[in-house]
Amino acid sequence: MNSQRTQNIRTVSSRLNSFHSAMYFSETVGREYAKHGLEPGVEGNLAGRSAPLGRVNAGVVSAAYYNYSHAFLSTQFPKLWDTASPETMVQARFDAVAAFMAELFDSREDIALLTEAASQVATAVEPVLANMDFSGRVLAQATADALTAHKPNTAFERLWGVATIAREFRGDGHVASLVTTGVPGIDALMLDVATGASFKPRAAQKTRGYTDEEWKAAQSRLAEAGLITVGEDERGFDLPAITDAGRDLKEQVEQLTDGTVAAAWSVLSDEEIEALVSPSRSLIKVLAQSGAFPASVFAQPAKKTS
Repeated sequence: MNSQRTQNIRTVSSRLNSFHSAMYFSETVGREYAKHGLEPGVEGNLAGRSAPLGRVNAGVVSAAYYNYSHAFLSTQFPKLWDTASPETMVQARFDAVAAFMAELFDSREDIALLTEAASQVATAVEPVLANMDFSGRVLAQATADALTAHKPNTAFERLWGVATIAREFRGDGHVASLVTTGVPGIDALMLDVATGASFKPRAAQKTRGYTDEEWKAAQSRLAEAGLITVGEDERGFDLPAITDAGRDLKEQVEQLTDGTVAAAWSVLSDEEIEALVSPSRSLIKVLAQSGAFPASVFAQPAKKTS
């Protein structure tokens, strides 16, 4: 596999992921979900992302998400569907995306250039989506079905739909790679936190629903395996830091993940993929300027928008 091609796919995929996931931290999105009786934040986001799967139980969501506590999700599903049905939440997420994209882009003086960039990226990546084999990718297939049935109103909403399908497709491949490598969900989350470029430890633990006992057990297990070390942050809380062995394991998983998406991206040439790097950067800068990834949640918010 060509290393520069692979790196460019990773870069573009990471930016598509950020374009999709910035909505999870938006107060505007939270207000849209609150209209349907859901608490902004974790509750609304769980219902919105899971809705394409239908009225599923906690087991389905836990297996699909991989790095959430099953016990925690059992307190949320199927209860959430009694508050807002999956059908309601599929539309609610579209409404939330529309409001969020309008907030991000509508008042910008450079909206014409950004609209062009969004259209360029969406148009280029749509053949990749058309080339995807969704076999074995439950969340990605359900999400694609829901999104392709929806007509977006703006270039930014269109790109969010493209980004979301690409994100869930790679995400399902990533889950398969973690399973193949033998890395449990909580360990994968802990290793990500330990890079110092993702969630802060307490934010990761809280949003994924792990108890203090579960979190400390995973931390001890990874430390004993030589994959992380454990220090303290400025408040005296445990602060995991990844070791070289931990980075090697993460790279092994990422290389397997690269393989799970290579066929889909094969429809584009090296030059076509490289041409996505610049316009995707322009769009992600808007997220950085808006503070879409809060410093209270992420150790290095800038890493989410680079």
